[in-house]
This record gives sequence, C-alpha cells and structure tokens, in this order.
Amino acid sequence: MSDITTGDIVECVDDTPSRPESQVMPNLGGLYTVTSIRPVDGGQSVRLKELTPSCHLGGTCSCKSCGWDAGRFRKVYRPNGELIASLTRKVCEPA
Repeated sequence: MSDITTGDIVECVDDTPSRPESQVMPNLGGLYTVTSIRPVDGGQSVRLKELTPSCHLGGTCSCKSCGWDAGRFRKVYRPNGELIASLTRKVCEPA
C-alpha cells in the first residue's frame, strides 16, 4: 500500500510504459500533484493534475478510470513552516 494521498506532490521514479496503450507517460524525475488515487487490481492508480493519461478505450482518457500505478511515484516531503521554525530555534547550551 502506498503512502500517497490526494493533494500530495510526487516525483516520477519510473517512466517505462508497461501497457501498449500507454502513450502519455510522466517524465522521469518530474514533479506532479495527485488529484485522485483509487484501488485497482491489488494496487493503486494515480491521476495527476498536470497530465492526462492514455485511455484503455483509445486516445486521451475521458472515461476518468485511467491513471498510472502508484509505484511509479514517490511522495515528496515538503517541510511546513512549523518544522522550519523548530529547526531554527536556538539549542540550549550544556550547563
């Protein structure tokens, strides 16, 4: 199971097409925003804001059921303001 959820920023770590209809593929190293994720055949399928997948029915997806395997992506952890502030606090000097 993937730790990727809707709204996450992900990096493509596998851009190799695995199906013949896979004409549109994310770029290796590219950053994308996850718009949806759903279970498919024991795995998870990811839809991206920046890219529309090829459709199993042909052409660009309009059935809204196509996507890419979540295993092609890794979640990009972005620090929030609270974390940055905690890292910049002065450390206590030893007594």
